[in-house]
Amino acid sequence: MTRLHWRRHERPGAAPREVEVRDPAASMALIFDAMRHPIDPSYADSAARREAQGAPARSWRRSPLLIISLLLIGLMVGAAAHALRVPRAVAQDRHAQLVDQIETKQSDNDDASAELTRLRDDVASAQKGALDRQSQAGLKKTLDDATRTAGLAEVRGPGVVMTVSNPDTKDADSADSDPRTGTTAQAITSSDLQQLVNGWWQAGATGISINGQRVTSMTAIRFAGSAVLVNFRPLTPPYEISVMGPDDMQKTFAGSFADQYAASLRKSGFGVTSNASNDVDLPALDSVHVTHARIVP
Repeated sequence: MTRLHWRRHERPGAAPREVEVRDPAASMALIFDAMRHPIDPSYADSAARREAQGAPARSWRRSPLLIISLLLIGLMVGAAAHALRVPRAVAQDRHAQLVDQIETKQSDNDDASAELTRLRDDVASAQKGALDRQSQAGLKKTLDDATRTAGLAEVRGPGVVMTVSNPDTKDADSADSDPRTGTTAQAITSSDLQQLVNGWWQAGATGISINGQRVTSMTAIRFAGSAVLVNFRPLTPPYEISVMGPDDMQKTFAGSFADQYAASLRKSGFGVTSNASNDVDLPALDSVHVTHARIVP
């Protein structure tokens, strides 16, 4: 260990005294030694004895078995990596197949929904005939009102249509704007639609639909990835919120929290328009799963 000796005088006229100071770099001696001599001395001694005996120095280049083993390992790793890598053409083909399957299932679901609507119309016609024969006009009106309130009957008449769209972007018409393949960075979310729909309910709306999907008390507006789902159906922008209700509904909506929320969306670049219409069409809901019922007094 390196030591430094230096003299200092405690006071004038006093005899000098040597003071021992440790070198701060002395603690790094072990690391410096390992850097200067990376090979253990025993290995160096063994190599020196082999050279003294005339034996050739060992080298991995002189071991054919080691070279062959390394080549085989490299080939196996390369083959495994190539096997795990899916070619781009194959990935695109599989993606296209999945999209075709989704569209086929969606078409089958639409056909089943149309058949369900036809059967529901037949049931409604049979109920109407039975009630007419029994002269139960009051009961028929109550049933019709309940059916419209539950969203099981189509309703047409005057109302309001609010259109909500994403900001204009260069790729607004590209495949990236499709919810199944992704969407633009700035897009309307399910939370935005929930705020607006709740605002119309509070304004007195009696019926609402979004892009042809009837909204009832059992409807969920949610998201799956980048897609907005209403009644478990993916919707694409622009979103048309069709609303029916009393004559002063639009006036009641103005100035509400939902109206202020719509104004904030406009300031952020989103398209939000609201127009009165004399021909608002609210389609019937495909089906309703009732879990509890009671007689209203």
